[in-house]
Amino acid sequence: MEKDTTRTLSKALEKIHMSEEADQFIEKHSQSDFAYFYEYLNWIIAKKELTTAEVITRSGVNKNYVYNILNGDKKKPGRDKILALCIGARMSYSETQRALEIGNVAPLYPKDERDVRIAVGINSGAGDVMKINLILDEYGLEPINV
Repeated sequence: MEKDTTRTLSKALEKIHMSEEADQFIEKHSQSDFAYFYEYLNWIIAKKELTTAEVITRSGVNKNYVYNILNGDKKKPGRDKILALCIGARMSYSETQRALEIGNVAPLYPKDERDVRIAVGINSGAGDVMKINLILDEYGLEPINV
């Protein structure tokens, strides 16, 4: 992802006249500077005013493993761990896709049934890996491995 120059951002900012547009601008450009998944996850947790305990409970990921990620000790978790933490942090579909991109793993793929079922679970606000795993099991698909 190519970074916007200050000049480009300034020109875009010049055209913003409404608070909602400012919110979108801030959202879009504050997400672009994350080198690692743990940075993005910490940012999302703070932005959504979640507790680490909530994210751990909803994700089903081992507590020590989550703390190692959040502290930056585990910089490259696997795809399923990232998905579980995104679900636990109640990330939207686009936030989840961004997290997968930052984590250097495959995004949710619209031609893969498992990924489609996970995306629908995210979009419907399941907010809990166990609920999504029940849906995956119902269709004979591999669960999110936490």
